Amino acid sequence: MEIWYFETSAANYLMDHMTVEDAIATKALQLKMGRDWRISSVTLQEILMTADVERRENLIYFCQHLFGRELLPSPPEIIIDYIRQGMPRVENHRELISGSRFAEVWRELVDDTSREFQLDHKHILDSSRGIQDITKMVHAMVKHSADTTTSEKSVAELDSILSDYLKELPFVKEGRTLNKSQELTHKVSLYFILTFLCSEIFLENEPIKQFWEKLGLENILCRLTYVVNELPILVHRGPFLVMATMMISQATTKKFPRGVWFDCLHSIYVSYADKLFTTDAHFQSLRESIPEPILQKRIHHMKEVILKKTTHE
Repeated sequence: MEIWYFETSAANYLMDHMTVEDAIATKALQLKMGRDWRISSVTLQEILMTADVERRENLIYFCQHLFGRELLPSPPEIIIDYIRQGMPRVENHRELISGSRFAEVWRELVDDTSREFQLDHKHILDSSRGIQDITKMVHAMVKHSADTTTSEKSVAELDSILSDYLKELPFVKEGRTLNKSQELTHKVSLYFILTFLCSEIFLENEPIKQFWEKLGLENILCRLTYVVNELPILVHRGPFLVMATMMISQATTKKFPRGVWFDCLHSIYVSYADKLFTTDAHFQSLRESIPEPILQKRIHHMKEVILKKTTHE
């Protein structure tokens, strides 16, 4: 069964071009053709941030009828499992099914489409906005790398701290030379590791909490030091590298893009789904930035897709 992933903009696009009846027929046809259309907790969190209550509820209802009952693993689940596998270039096959609370709720919603979302909308909204504020700092740091004269002191200090940790990476201490582009990518990756993994800044933190509890590490900087010394591959391979690539591809914009944090999280699924669908131009930039042709071919813009009408039998 192929997994086709739809990030939030693609889900919105489909709702604007299909009815619920179309969604039911499409789901049946795609499953028959061996294609499981999926979303993730990232998609749902972004949908729940929709300010228009009516559109938000309509979009959730539409998604209940179109997409599979299983969510793809959450970013924390993906990252911790990737670490446990030894951070390989090619991961072992595994079921791409989330065990998170979000996934439990979603399964119930798909099985009974009359049910409504019972998660705390305000908590999700407040948490997501807080994470977006943190993302502004790394966006500014990337812009700072191109023009040091316009940087705020706090951004320059962050750049300096990450540069110090970069120098402590074993492969750097052993003499590997990094060009400017590699240095920047590694620093952004380190920033995401610091905020996302070491500081546990995310809504679904249980896999990350368990990971650090087993290691007995509570201090954030001690955790970062552990990653630098024991998990250096995590800086230049895997989910954090893809997130960093997405961030850098967007940092050329003069204004901070509010959705960049979610874009970075959605980008993780490029490595796991057979296809990723979007209407976001930033993913086209990512497609041009990713060096691996296999991953490039997985990203599809909805304007490249032809929707055909079918009926539910």
